[in-house]
Order: sequence, then structure tokens, then C-alpha cells
Amino acid sequence: MSVCFATISSGNYLAYVTVLRDSLARHAPEARFEVLIVDRPSAALSDAIARAGLHATYAHELGLPDFEHIAFKFDVVELNTALKPSFLKNLLARGHERVVYLDPDIRLFAPPDVVMEALDGSEIVLTPHSLAPVMDGKRPSDIDFLRGGTFNLGFVAVRSGPDAHGFLDWWERRCLGLGFNDFTFGVFVDQKWIDLVPSYFQSVRILRDPGCNVAYWNLHERSLARTADGLTVNGRPLVFFHFSGVNPKAPHLLSRHQNRHVPAPGSLLAELVAQYCAALAAAGHADHQRLPYGFATLEDGTAITPLMRRASCVSGMDAAHPFSASSPLHVQLRSHGIAGGRASPGSGETTLGFDGSDLRVRVVNALVRALARVAGPERVAQLLRYATFLSWGSNLPTVLLRRPLDVSHRDPR
Repeated sequence: MSVCFATISSGNYLAYVTVLRDSLARHAPEARFEVLIVDRPSAALSDAIARAGLHATYAHELGLPDFEHIAFKFDVVELNTALKPSFLKNLLARGHERVVYLDPDIRLFAPPDVVMEALDGSEIVLTPHSLAPVMDGKRPSDIDFLRGGTFNLGFVAVRSGPDAHGFLDWWERRCLGLGFNDFTFGVFVDQKWIDLVPSYFQSVRILRDPGCNVAYWNLHERSLARTADGLTVNGRPLVFFHFSGVNPKAPHLLSRHQNRHVPAPGSLLAELVAQYCAALAAAGHADHQRLPYGFATLEDGTAITPLMRRASCVSGMDAAHPFSASSPLHVQLRSHGIAGGRASPGSGETTLGFDGSDLRVRVVNALVRALARVAGPERVAQLLRYATFLSWGSNLPTVLLRRPLDVSHRDPR
């Protein structure tokens, strides 16, 4: 039986990949470990990969048609996640019978026997974000899970078979076509689609073991402990912990994506986070995070903004050679005032960081009140609903480019 563990990373996350690889070497030494590098090859990046001793495949080597446009239309987070089903398909095609995907910010603490057992009877294995509700009003909440997806796609495992291949084909098309971080449109990168998997496919196992995919989103229901046999969660072995949102420069915090848990000094949770941050530092995170993302700029160095990326998906646009500033795409974008500027880091902002006292927020609120007095509150409400519609997909660049709005759900290009 050929088992392969896999992860996906851009250059700035290579320290995370190294820590994951080292934990796999301890707890699953017989398994192959493969990395997909979502970045442009460069001397600095190739040197960093070689020094880390990683076996890597570059994203363009997957052989996807129109890869340059795929790399252009998605930001760094979207592209890393959109290529997940394509990479899993590639690994199965290489002859691996079982492929276990883990996000690079995961660390193993015990052999993944429970995952292998789940794959014995199913072709697709998923883990829910949470196994029990929490009603304290803090984040993440049920609403966050409804928006972002029931299952966390930092983990997914497949065993070669008709359901697994059908699942990956469907998921790949959805991710490559509509794998945007766009809550208003109802999608969230590769993850939200997976809510449909238990309905669409038969051979699916929902792995409810509390020791798998432990993270900030389920610590309200899971208790960490140290025993003579190792670390446990609710009495079960801690198999892998997902350090999503951990800041290596602030090991006293758990994650920037939540406001529920603050690790108590001296607690086992605080110890795990501190040890993980120390491992990242030892793996060269300070150097790796400075590696520039190869798909962040045009060939002339112009920063690619989110609006430029979405404009390339507008129906009828000539998106050939999207990274060339002289291409028909960018000539047309510049003619409509859509040109390079301040690019988004693609980190995925949430309302957790909302600051009602921010001057910009107060100015906009004042403008809304003034408009309501002139036009009436109902018309302002209607305008804001339309503004939400414009934020979907490529609707705003479609309007800026004077193209007809398309409200179908076809995959863009």
C-alpha cells in the first residue's frame, strides 16, 4: 500500500512545511511526503527548498491548461487552496493509493493510525470544525461555520477509487473556476464546497476523533492533557494539532482568527504554542517569510490588486499573458482606470478586527446618515444591498469595464 502525505505552500511558509515534515518523520516515517510549491521558481526559493531537504513540485508542473491566468486571477491564499484537488489528483496518478493532505501549519504528535483506519472503509475522509455547539457569543461561532464551511480543509484524505476520483474531478473544477475568498458570493476558497460532499458522494467518512485537527475552533469541547503515554484530547491520543493563525512573534496568543481562547501561562496549550513557534524559528521562518511571492506583481514590478485579478475574469476579456503589462488585458484595464496600486496581502480580513472608532469608519457612517436624510433610509438600504451585489465575484470590474452584468453561476474562464 502506497501512502503519501502532502502539503501546499508558497515560499514564505517553508518553515511551516519543515516543521510538519519533521513531525511526520517521527510519527509516520514510512510515508512519502510531497510538497506543492505555489510560487514562481527563483534562485532564492530553489536554494531554500534544497536547504530544507524537501521534495517539491512547482505549481506550473501540474500541467493545468491556462495556468498563468489561474495564477493571476487568484490571490496567494486562493491559489494555494484552489490547487489542492489538482495536487491530490496528481499524487494519485503517480501511483499512491492513499493521499493525506495536511495544511503546512499542522504538527503531528502521534501516529495517524486513526486516519488510516478511516481510509480502510472509505474513499474520502473529512473532519468537522466542531463536534458540539458553543453559545457564548464569541468567535468562531455557528455563523462562522455556516459562512466558512462545516468541515476544515486543513485536512482531507482520499483512497483511490471511483468516489474519490469523482470527488476530486468535481472539486477541482469548482476550485479552479470559483475558488475565491468571497463570502458575499457564498464561496470560501476550497473549503465551502465540501459541505456538499456527504450528499454528492457515498464513500465518505466524517472522522469525529477528538485527537484529529485540534485547533482554536474546537477547543471549547476538547481538553488537552499529558499522560504517561503522551498527549491526549478527551482521553484520546492527540494525533495532530492545527496551529492556524498562530503568530510566531506572539507565542502568548493562540490565533488571530478567534477571540475565545487565551492560553493560560504555564498551561499545556501555552506550552504547545510556544514550542511550535520555537520550532518555526529554528526552521528559518524569519528568512523564509521574506521570500517575495512570485505571482504578486506584473513582469514590470507593478503590484497586482484584487480588482485587477477579478477583472481578468470578466466575460469577453482577453486574458492572454496576464502578467505582461503590455498585454491587451492590462491595456484595457488601464484605459478604465483599473491599474496597479496597493495590493492586498490576501490574508482574509474578518470582522474580528473591526474597529468602530476608526476614523474611516466614522466618516463613512456620517456619510450614510447624511445620505439617509437626503434620499431616505429605505433607498439607502436598497443602495447598500446593490453595493453587496457589486462585491460579488467580478461584478464591480464588469461595471467599470462597461460590460453587461452576468448573474449566472458559470465558472469564469
